[in-house]
Amino acid sequence: MTPPKDSSSRSSSKSSSGNPVVSSFLVRRSPVYYGWVVLAMSTLGMAATLPGQTAGVSLFIDSFIEDVGLSRSLVSWLYTAATVLGSLALPLMGRLVDRWGPRRMATLAVGLFALSCAGMGQAGGWIGVFVGFVCLRCFGQGTLGLINNHAVNLWFERRRGLAVGILGLGMAGATALFPPLIEEGIQAYGWQRTYLIMGGILAGAVLPLGALLYRDAPEHYGLSPDRENAASETEASETGVPETSGLKDPELEASGPEGSGPETGAASEDEGKAQAETPGETQGKSRDTQGESRDTQGESQGASAVGGIEPGVAYRTRTFWLFTGAGVYAAGLGTGLLFHHFSILEEAGVGRDLAAEFFIPLGALTAALNVGTGWLVDRYPPRLLLAAELVLYGALTGLLPWADTTAEVWAYGSVFGVAQGMHQALLGSVYAYYFGRLHHGTIRGLANTVFIGGTAIGPALLAVGPDFLGGFAAILWILTPVPFLLGAAAFAGWAAGWDAATLQRAR
Repeated sequence: MTPPKDSSSRSSSKSSSGNPVVSSFLVRRSPVYYGWVVLAMSTLGMAATLPGQTAGVSLFIDSFIEDVGLSRSLVSWLYTAATVLGSLALPLMGRLVDRWGPRRMATLAVGLFALSCAGMGQAGGWIGVFVGFVCLRCFGQGTLGLINNHAVNLWFERRRGLAVGILGLGMAGATALFPPLIEEGIQAYGWQRTYLIMGGILAGAVLPLGALLYRDAPEHYGLSPDRENAASETEASETGVPETSGLKDPELEASGPEGSGPETGAASEDEGKAQAETPGETQGKSRDTQGESRDTQGESQGASAVGGIEPGVAYRTRTFWLFTGAGVYAAGLGTGLLFHHFSILEEAGVGRDLAAEFFIPLGALTAALNVGTGWLVDRYPPRLLLAAELVLYGALTGLLPWADTTAEVWAYGSVFGVAQGMHQALLGSVYAYYFGRLHHGTIRGLANTVFIGGTAIGPALLAVGPDFLGGFAAILWILTPVPFLLGAAAFAGWAAGWDAATLQRAR
């Protein structure tokens, strides 16, 4: 068979369609498709990132101020600088994930994250706190979060959106459940010992579970994404039964026969027919079914190659920068609104008690829309969903300065929750959706670095309002046209089929 042009004959786990697949007892004996086991482990892994997330670090800020002797402003600047510095390693971490696979990288990342927590418990000055912040943000919030997302994207295509939506519940659940427990630990044992306990839990529980349950691409084990084996996938293709329903993306329809998009590939040349397109399949994917499925003795060849286009090609597409730009806006605005939440609503005439009620609809709808939008991603073009999300952000910034009643504050929390939930589910799946799985870690690593930069500048940008413009309302209204313009670009990209020719040539 002729190999695809994008070098998709190599998988992120060093297997290809021409190499024997690996026999794994857990994968072979799993009562369900093993991707669900990977999803469960990755969801736990997302919860385990909490010590490196702002929600976890914020619990220790007062301890750094009181016991280490740092000012609040110094701690804030150290945290901001550490966040940016830690994010710079993510492109490298992404390349290592593509090369070594999520199992080995997760073991390494959790180990370093556990050591970071233990080291943070020994911090005695601003240098120690800064180094600890860098390590917590790099190995926890950054690298481990990237690995979890990558692992799920490797194992799912047709149901990728739903799987990524479920993955988001790990962080949502951890944010709701663990901070009170950490606070109790600080009160009972002190902040230094609490950090040591968290490091011990990571090393003693999460690390061995991850080493046991994470797996590389399904092709590495003779499986195909969403399916038990290549044979079942071929049968589904031959029946002509569509995997999903909903609007087709013109980009996908334009780039291949019978509507197969850049993320789908041709079936075996020996069979001479194209496989049916599914919106969840990855860009530039070439699927060559060959040989019989490997039995428990490992006698057959790999099911198919992991597909995907080169990072350099992805970075030159408008699609990459559309979603990355929207991600920066959403990350920066979301962080800024939460950072200045009580001050913004106080300016509108809302008391602190009512302002706190905002978090009830925010949390509930963020979790619900994580899963709901994931379900929609499997059925409708992501660019249309992105346009809808951005319209919500535009309405949010435009109307927020007038929110001064209970109903309006709850409406603000509801719209914010819907937008945040859509944002997390979309950005968690679109890079594999459009650019494939082969280099997903590298591509996603660069995008994450840019996103984190957005979170760093968001609070400072909103602070321009009260510092120079007389209040938050002015800066919010200045920012209001931005999401509408990005939303219009997203709709135009869907209607015009952006990058179809480029992605087709990259196959």
